[in-house]
Amino acid sequence: MKRTISLLTALLLLPLARTQAANLPKPNIVFICADDLNFDSVGCYGCKIPELTPNIDKLAAEGMRFQHAYATVAVCQPVRELMHCGRYPHRSGAMGFYPLKPEVRTLNQQLREAGYLISMIGKNGHYLPTKSFPVDFAEQKINRSAKGLAEATAKFIGMAKAQGKPFFHHVNCGDPHHPLIGAKGPDDLADGDAPSRFIKPEEVTEVPGFLEDLPEVRREMAQYYTNVRRLDDCVGAVLQALDESGQRENTLVMFFGGDHGMAWAFAKSNVYENSSRSSLIFRWPGVIAPGGVDTAHLVSTLDFTPTLLDATGTAMIPDMDGRSFLPALKGKRMAGCDRVFTFYNQGGTSHWMPMRCVRTKDRAYIWNGWSDGKTDYQGGLFSEKGPIAKGTGLAWPAIVKAAQTNPAIKARVEMLVHRVPEEFFDLSNDRFERHNLIAEATRQQEIEAMRSDLLALMQRTGDPFAEAFAHRDDRAVYLSARDKVNAQFNKPPPKKKTPAAK
Repeated sequence: MKRTISLLTALLLLPLARTQAANLPKPNIVFICADDLNFDSVGCYGCKIPELTPNIDKLAAEGMRFQHAYATVAVCQPVRELMHCGRYPHRSGAMGFYPLKPEVRTLNQQLREAGYLISMIGKNGHYLPTKSFPVDFAEQKINRSAKGLAEATAKFIGMAKAQGKPFFHHVNCGDPHHPLIGAKGPDDLADGDAPSRFIKPEEVTEVPGFLEDLPEVRREMAQYYTNVRRLDDCVGAVLQALDESGQRENTLVMFFGGDHGMAWAFAKSNVYENSSRSSLIFRWPGVIAPGGVDTAHLVSTLDFTPTLLDATGTAMIPDMDGRSFLPALKGKRMAGCDRVFTFYNQGGTSHWMPMRCVRTKDRAYIWNGWSDGKTDYQGGLFSEKGPIAKGTGLAWPAIVKAAQTNPAIKARVEMLVHRVPEEFFDLSNDRFERHNLIAEATRQQEIEAMRSDLLALMQRTGDPFAEAFAHRDDRAVYLSARDKVNAQFNKPPPKKKTPAAK
């Protein structure tokens, strides 16, 4: 009898609970995205330089960080567009520096309809078409300025308060993207404010394991870490402005660092671990327990839009490839989060460099569709004149020079420039993916399983290179697919009509 009464009481109270939930204020969102930041350049992710990122580390201590978060495409515009729509690049139109398809709906559009006031700070030109990314407040040239970002944050939150609206404050920091501080001399601040600390080469006790440990590399890494420090200054300034606004307790803060890895060889514009793996931190007072570290789930930029829509109670966009990991933010275990798929398509206009990867915590299978032993890799820090001809900064020319006398470095440079059609890595023993095990007899069963996973995903989502991967031993199939994609995305402008001759 008591159980019947309790059940009846619960049923009677359910409409009241729903009404109360509906009347709760929608949470605000502050989404901070870094540019060209390697995930382990942050203190809480293992950076060896002490106290380099105190503000980001504090944010992580106050919320939850994900150990296995990945950029779906390691290029600026495509990854930013797809993190706002939740679709793979070939389904969204973001195959390179191209706008989304007009019919693809975005996070901005969905939040705007739900009553949110929306900002866009920095990298504005990477969110196209403009009409798909409606904003109420925009700034472009302050994303390397802690002071400028603090002032813009205060102004925008003030606007939202005056209008009685929840807000989505999207801050795209410019650091640590090139130009690097000090690259042009001791007084060079690389288009931004002076950082609160300058990193000296002697503080760089080790370089990332996918690079070569040379003096020039360490000097450029010191410049890069100085930009990382300015990024941290900017993050601290935005969060302080949020605190001073009085909106901290009802605001979900999300830090993503970065849109892909650093602009060095074997990182940005590839599908390696250091191309795609990113730092990802959330803070949401009263919802996310402080000090959390998620090591169980692999999440990606595809999941950002469904997660933020879920967190704000906003209707989902139909037909997304990503899924909400809000349950994981609340400490729950989710099934089906044991692998991610990453992509690369274009190294410059008409230079198609299709790469596909399926990745687990400790394994990676990569298909380099473009690799034929003759074609030169192009993309990232390399110019269209060829990867050997030119690279930015000190590091790459020094590596190329060292390759002239060091056979191991020479082989590494050759691997970057021409690749091989397939790669397989065991990251449990090879964290920096330097030893390709694709021909190992004892690995063939797991390699074939990952090939099958990748092919199934490519076919299911309509990847234009799916057939080329399925028939990867037939070069003609790849060339046909490449030409079709090139014709689709690089159509010549229509000819101007001239008056008919009399």
